Amino acid sequence: MALPIRKKALIETERLTIKPYASEDAAFLSALLTDPEIAKTFMVPEFDSPEQAEALAKKLIAFSREEDTAHLEYGIYLDGRLIGFVNDCGVEDEEIEIGYVIHPGYQGHGYATEAVRAVIGELREMGFRKVTAVFFEENTASRRVMEKCGMKQNSAAEREEYRGEYHICRYCEISF
Repeated sequence: MALPIRKKALIETERLTIKPYASEDAAFLSALLTDPEIAKTFMVPEFDSPEQAEALAKKLIAFSREEDTAHLEYGIYLDGRLIGFVNDCGVEDEEIEIGYVIHPGYQGHGYATEAVRAVIGELREMGFRKVTAVFFEENTASRRVMEKCGMKQNSAAEREEYRGEYHICRYCEISF
């Protein structure tokens, strides 16, 4: 049985605030989910309409509420502006797989590393014993984020078809 996810109302780092989304974040979250640059490296569905993206954004907002103990979903904020998110991609027993996104306009400033490091610390406090994350082999920036957060690449690799192309997915993990 999966551990409950006990989200905090607020996690503050040196530069960021990590917290559940506000309902007014739906439009920006929808834009993140449909951003072609993000879709290159973060597996998001192909939406047939803007309404589908908006519906997923609203679902993620509901998942981010503190009372939802089945999902990890946090917005990443810089100076009060949503710039990305960290979420779970699967939870099993005391292990959790996470994913993360930073808006392309904010990449390259260490925000992903800062946010992921803070969330890994929270997951450890919640009682998780292992955190994993996956990256497309060609996405060296994401691999570097994971390494800076103390994660080590393991030997697992999978060939995944995503949006008509095949990618090698590599796994990093940290155990406590």
